[in-house]
Amino acid sequence: MTLELRPFAARDQSWLEGWIGQAARAMQCDEDALAGLCADPTRLRLVIIRDGISAGVLAARERAPARGAAIIDLVATPRVHARRGVAMAAVTLLEQRLRRHGARTIYAPVPEAHGIAVYFWIRLGYRPLMRGAWPEQRDRVVWMRRDPSAQKNGSQSRMA
Repeated sequence: MTLELRPFAARDQSWLEGWIGQAARAMQCDEDALAGLCADPTRLRLVIIRDGISAGVLAARERAPARGAAIIDLVATPRVHARRGVAMAAVTLLEQRLRRHGARTIYAPVPEAHGIAVYFWIRLGYRPLMRGAWPEQRDRVVWMRRDPSAQKNGSQSRMA
């Protein structure tokens, strides 16, 4: 599998609209909020490209909640690419980029009612946080945290 991340572009909007509602329902979250993350120009928005085909999206904030940290707000793939390792490999690539830009701690909000998503982040080495350690207050999420140290990469990949 060859995987790369490239910046979200206007041409990606119609592709995204074709499946983001389905992803929101699967993740048990609000479709408008999910689409809003992809549209927010203040976030790092990336398209996951697997073997030359658009396979998902990521949204993150560098230097959030403070310098030396980052928040991955969204990882989503269309059903056809789900549960095939694409999202996990993409998060690994994104973590590499965030580390190069100074992030020593990475956070991810996960819908509390979506156990599969919690398990996804745990498999990536993230751990749940107690409410007092959350980077920001948000309803109906479990905040996860990871302090990545070693670079791991099991697939041929590159960052655009």
